[in-house]
Amino acid sequence: MNAAPHKRSWPGWAAPAFWLLIFLIITGDAVLHLHKHDTMPDYLYATSQWWQGGDPYTYNNHAGFFYFPQAAVLFTPFTWGPPELGEILWRAVVFGLYAYALARLARFFLRDDKRPEAGTFLILSLLAVPSSMASLRNAQFDLPVAALVALTAAEIAAERWKAAAAWLCLAVALKPLAVVPLLLFGALRGKLVPRLAVGLLIVLALPFLHWNPDFVAHEYVRCYEALRWASRADEPRYSDLAALLSHIGLDPSEGLKLAARLLAALGYLGLGFAAVRRLGRTGAAWAIGALSADYLMLFNPRTETCSYVFLGPFVASLAILYAREPGRKWLGWTLGAAALLLACDAVPKINGVLDFHLLTDRWLKPLIALLFLPVLIEFIFRRGSPADRDDTVARTI
Repeated sequence: MNAAPHKRSWPGWAAPAFWLLIFLIITGDAVLHLHKHDTMPDYLYATSQWWQGGDPYTYNNHAGFFYFPQAAVLFTPFTWGPPELGEILWRAVVFGLYAYALARLARFFLRDDKRPEAGTFLILSLLAVPSSMASLRNAQFDLPVAALVALTAAEIAAERWKAAAAWLCLAVALKPLAVVPLLLFGALRGKLVPRLAVGLLIVLALPFLHWNPDFVAHEYVRCYEALRWASRADEPRYSDLAALLSHIGLDPSEGLKLAARLLAALGYLGLGFAAVRRLGRTGAAWAIGALSADYLMLFNPRTETCSYVFLGPFVASLAILYAREPGRKWLGWTLGAAALLLACDAVPKINGVLDFHLLTDRWLKPLIALLFLPVLIEFIFRRGSPADRDDTVARTI
């Protein structure tokens, strides 16, 4: 007698349905209102300029192409065909990558033999997807880079060093700020270093697929000039710690802010070393990813409100972990609420009544990142942390 067919549990279909619903709503709006709220025109222009031998860089501090030349090369396939098709395909790829990253994060960091994996992924999706919606709407590189950082943590938990290095190198190719997690992971996980060296050499060589190598060399210089110029951010526009301080009337000098960023970098590095010493491989990998995301949100002078997609997966996953732990459920629920508040800029406006984004702009998200730091520190140093468990998770995918 044949066994009865296995029935898929409702979380198993609810999670994909949720992802598909969010994708269809946001992408449908982007196609109907083409280029109204997104950065695709900047990417399209830069890619076109690149292959024609024109300069893709600009001195518009709030728009334009502030990436390494590799980003124009990697974006090229999304310029083939009608603009509407590019809008759909780009969002499908990056949102799919984010889904894969969350699935891997759930599998390794949140694995619990007493709970179904599909249910865990559904809850993680409900908590972490909202923080990605603004970036998905705007079609920014933040979303895929955030996914790649989370994937790196998962691959290190699985001891897949080549894959982890590949994700980090791809992240740097897409956006310069990914240098922060690359340096932090590289400094704390020596097995990554030779693989990162090879990967970065490939990344450096990628722009030389261009027909004019002299042009490529010149554009590396232009890239440096543009990024250096753009680093002089103005806080009223951005959402880092300096913007939070400015919002409450404190405006430290540029020298003081630079010193704070350098000292904070050393502090976060020290916390990373502590995580490696105190936690198991899985918990330490997660902690390094979370530390790099938190540092970027607080100390990158060009942190935008959409950038908090970097923090979303880590706040959401820690919320689930603590919600399972007796005596710490309150912290799990608090972190869950914080994860949802990272989507405040995606809340629809109620004209004449409420603009939640305007009410929270520049202060709420940096405040969440700032308050998340002591939670991270406590996670690293607390004895008996659920992350400090035997790392015998499956290493297959």
